[in-house]
Amino acid sequence: MHVTDHPRALLPSQHGAEEGGLTFVRTAPRHLVDRAAVAEVLITDWQRLGAETFRLGAQWPRGHSFYTPLAGSWHDPLLMAETLRQASSLVGHLYYGVPDGHPCSIEALDVEVVPAALLLGQRPAEVSLEVSCRDVRHHGGRLASMTLEAGFLRGDTFAGTGRLVLRNLEPPAEPPTDADAEAEANADVLPELSEAVPAVVVGRLHEHDVVLGMSKRPSEPGTYTWQLRVDPTHPVLYDPSADRIPPMLFLEAARQAAQAVCAPYRILPVDIRSAFRARAEPGLPCTVTAMQLPSQDAGEDAVVRVTATQDGQLVFDSVVVASLCD
Repeated sequence: MHVTDHPRALLPSQHGAEEGGLTFVRTAPRHLVDRAAVAEVLITDWQRLGAETFRLGAQWPRGHSFYTPLAGSWHDPLLMAETLRQASSLVGHLYYGVPDGHPCSIEALDVEVVPAALLLGQRPAEVSLEVSCRDVRHHGGRLASMTLEAGFLRGDTFAGTGRLVLRNLEPPAEPPTDADAEAEANADVLPELSEAVPAVVVGRLHEHDVVLGMSKRPSEPGTYTWQLRVDPTHPVLYDPSADRIPPMLFLEAARQAAQAVCAPYRILPVDIRSAFRARAEPGLPCTVTAMQLPSQDAGEDAVVRVTATQDGQLVFDSVVVASLCD
């Protein structure tokens, strides 16, 4: 499904970045967006427009260390997903009282992009987000959950939409026991990384960025199977303080799986809809499976469903709609 003709009326606000007074000269404090490195912060500014509405600014570099341009022409659509994830963290911390370090989980993350708005220019892309928080629920005086819906503008050009469902986990009521400490220590022992799929097959330049590994399990007809590679040394996808497999690692796995299914053609994901079904433990093997689905629209070049399981339990489910670049 190509997203090229979305009406501007879908946005809560019609203001561009300049009219909204957003600035792009410095990044947000890294702790507000749950990033360890300043270099990975995309959010630059924010404003509260109403009780549950916000405007945020973000800058997408022309050459990110990991979210590199696709086919040398487009900003990586996963920059939109990471921008929305950072926006949810900042809004939660500043406006909904989520304490630093408080456990949160993402239950769903969807992005739909306008390819023409992602074309590389001579300068970094300055993007504004119009964010509405819906279904806001509190429990015990704390934020329990909410859904963020966002419209993205690049200057005056509509660039896409995003949706993120956030759940605020309850902090442990009792002090940790010896069993808890042992379980945490075991979680820090990650499975040995499986042999990486060739980087070119999944659209990456370096093996270190490949998150799909060769599987010893045979695939069923019409499906592809890999082992998820959870590399704690990866500077972008994995935070050493993470107590679960990060959602952006799963989104990257979905993108790489879709690319592998469509190889040798290069793909530009235009619509990614993902659900995080259960907690994914870093210390347990995780199997990723992909299969191509029939296209429902004449404009859809490829539709791929990607799932991830641990101990037979579904932990991640995604559908990637992509255009073929070449």
